[in-house]
Amino acid sequence: MGSATFARTRYDDLYTTHYAGRGPVTRTAETQAMRTGTLNPLVDPAGHGVIRRSLPRFDDLESGMHRLTIGMPMSVETRVDTTGSMGGNVDVAMRVLPDAYELASSLLPGFDLQMAIGIFGDVQDRFALCRAQFEMETDKLVESLSLMVPLRDGGDAPEDPHYGLFGAAYLTDARINQYGLRRYDFTVSDAPAHNRFQIDQLLRIYGDEVFNKVVENGYQLNRDDLPSIADVVRVLLEKAHAFYLQVGHSTRTEAFWAEIFGDERVVLLPSTELLPHVQAVIIGLTEGTLALDTTLDFLVENGVGDRDADAITRSVANIPIGAQVPLREGLELPVAGDIFREKTDLWPIDPRELDDDALVGAEPTSDGPNWL
Repeated sequence: MGSATFARTRYDDLYTTHYAGRGPVTRTAETQAMRTGTLNPLVDPAGHGVIRRSLPRFDDLESGMHRLTIGMPMSVETRVDTTGSMGGNVDVAMRVLPDAYELASSLLPGFDLQMAIGIFGDVQDRFALCRAQFEMETDKLVESLSLMVPLRDGGDAPEDPHYGLFGAAYLTDARINQYGLRRYDFTVSDAPAHNRFQIDQLLRIYGDEVFNKVVENGYQLNRDDLPSIADVVRVLLEKAHAFYLQVGHSTRTEAFWAEIFGDERVVLLPSTELLPHVQAVIIGLTEGTLALDTTLDFLVENGVGDRDADAITRSVANIPIGAQVPLREGLELPVAGDIFREKTDLWPIDPRELDDDALVGAEPTSDGPNWL
């Protein structure tokens, strides 16, 4: 059975060979984007059908059936500020990628962790948003980060992460939501945002079909009465455990985002180097796989200094701890090895219904997993 997922050894090889000591990891992508005026389709919000999908992986069997490769996908989307002093955050994200995957995965047992790490700038920038696909393999995660185009401009606040939140709310199709569970979504910044959307910017960022894609994904929007950022977050919270992560302290900024997300969803991020640890703690506490009284030890054991670990622990104490637990109550999700008749089916075939012919034909037809 194929089980392609993130591997630190493969990451180390890729990073050492292609990026270490060679300047910004996005150097090639930046040069190409400035020359062509376009983003690579893998990170262009308008690319690959606009809607970002997080779907199960299957081994296609000789019987014509499909075997779940790892488990149900759990999608985690992150959009990181790259304006001004935050301009180096793609390089940071690349450096801490192994920790980001491994720590979150350790607190999501049985799930196929699928990550989409993107960046945002300002609408005045040539590229205001880079939005990745949901990935889980080492090469794809590394590639998607290397294709980002941060412009690193400063001097304009508020900023524009709300265009990324728009995509998270209206242009995301995650299989986990069909089981009544919520995915995860994180916005990382040090500044407040603009409150309103502009049609011309939505069309520029997501393409001319953006409103048709919103409808295709099951939502209705009035072009003449666009939602506010607070409206968008309310929609997002119906499908995601969504949080704003505040880099450093800013009473004004924290107050702004508390109005949007609620106090309980604004969490301190001492530095972007610690993004994997803060995300993992939030995920673990929400899932019930980490307890608040063991959070400090978890952080320290994973390399966080005492002062930062204490600050993070105090900051996450007010999040909706255990929020995923009641949603999961009585729910038996499909697990790795379950056999499905069709890849679009929510539930596997009852093992008692699998006849001998199906079992005989239970060899995979390819070396790796296949997506829907």
